[in-house]
Amino acid sequence: MNMQKNGMKFLRFIVALLFVAALFLPKSTNRYLIAAIAAIGIIVTVWMFLLPLLSRLPKVWKRRKITPCSGSDEAEPVTDMETLLWRQISYQITGKLKSAYPEATWDFSKRPSVDRLLAGKPLRIRTTDTKDYNFAEVRMDQFGNLVIQMMTIEALKGRAAKTGESQTPQVDPESWYTLIGRPLLTNLVGELQARGHQKLYINEKGEIYIQNGNTQEVKGTFEHFPPRNYWAALSDIFIHDELDVKETEQALELSWNS
Repeated sequence: MNMQKNGMKFLRFIVALLFVAALFLPKSTNRYLIAAIAAIGIIVTVWMFLLPLLSRLPKVWKRRKITPCSGSDEAEPVTDMETLLWRQISYQITGKLKSAYPEATWDFSKRPSVDRLLAGKPLRIRTTDTKDYNFAEVRMDQFGNLVIQMMTIEALKGRAAKTGESQTPQVDPESWYTLIGRPLLTNLVGELQARGHQKLYINEKGEIYIQNGNTQEVKGTFEHFPPRNYWAALSDIFIHDELDVKETEQALELSWNS
């Protein structure tokens, strides 16, 4: 670098000396020759000055090239849509089970296709820490809500067949109401209240109806509605949800304040 600087100074000195000579030498001297030599000196000087700059241009150009961003700017690959959908459905199933059984866990008896659930067909899951229930059926209704029906499945081996005994299904009214009853009832009460109604009825078949004169207009049906011997427990649950309950011979009468 120092040699290059010294060379530049020397050339500048020679060029300046030649210009002075061209101006002040006698007329008999070949001034054109001296001027030509001076011009060549200028060109060489300029070239030696530009050469380092030209050599740096490729490096500067490479530095200015846009390189792809790395790190947090790169989008991470997303799992396939079916896996993502099952994950969201699983969260909903877990939330509904834990609302009735805080320690509940579950798993698929057999991993199904998501198309089956979206078509409204039931799927069976195996549950643990759900009291007397060890299985449940999950399906999606026409409004896109998940409906869970708790089940108890026992092996046929070792089950004693008792003749003459009525087999009354074991029902947990609170879990039934949490998983099945409350979503439908809340929706119906909201709609009926908006239309000026103040009561509805639920018969032993689980049919929900209003009385229009002498006509019963069915507005919906509870699936797996608990039998009459559980109605006292159900009444306490309805009262806890701020509904007035009256048990008649034909049905449960539920009323509310408008």
